[in-house]
Amino acid sequence: MNTAVQSLPHADLTWTPGLVQEFWQHYAKNRQEDYFTNQFGARIIEVTRKYYEPSATVCDYGCGAGFLLSHILKSHRASGCDFTPQNIEATRNRVGKMPNLMELFSVFDAAQTNRQFDVIYVVETIEHVLENDLDSFFQTLSKFLKPNGVVIATTPNEEDMQASTVYCPCCKHSFHRWQHLRQFDAEKVTAFMSKGGFTAQKVFTTDFAAKTYKAQLKAALRPMLGRKNPHLVYIGRKIG
Repeated sequence: MNTAVQSLPHADLTWTPGLVQEFWQHYAKNRQEDYFTNQFGARIIEVTRKYYEPSATVCDYGCGAGFLLSHILKSHRASGCDFTPQNIEATRNRVGKMPNLMELFSVFDAAQTNRQFDVIYVVETIEHVLENDLDSFFQTLSKFLKPNGVVIATTPNEEDMQASTVYCPCCKHSFHRWQHLRQFDAEKVTAFMSKGGFTAQKVFTTDFAAKTYKAQLKAALRPMLGRKNPHLVYIGRKIG
């Protein structure tokens, strides 16, 4: 008897705005504890806050459930925006009474928002933006950021996309388990952000999980030893 397993027909999933919305609505309702900023929000601020002034106004673009924003608001006046209504509501529940909160709004209402910020955080977002949405993504960032303002983006460093690819036996499609669409290293993220009119001030790798001095020292030494840190940080400014 032939017991060989036959290869099932499958294709890579084509992400649409509707699928992306449904995917993140699921996580907003059921899996907020998995959000990157829930795990590393405090450390992200600790690593990046030296790149802007204490008086700066801040926007958390793609604020998720408000985990990072809750840390920003301890020291800065700030707003949050997101693509998912459930995330905005979760953020309101988390930070709505914090005195430094300016406003919460949907990315899709950007045209009605005239406010500009000194700093915009784009944490674990650029790897998710659909190709057809890149122009509007960069236009919105530019609209929100003051001239010479600072944009801080984080993304996985040299991610092995295949290692995080999963297969759905129901729809017979393969897709990245976190809806990642592109992979970055220092050179790629610099080129990517330059398309939006931003110029890099500093690009570096780190390990946001490194909380002790010893662990942070190891993270600082890894690139010198030819080893890879898991997280990539881009600090840029708006051109013009």
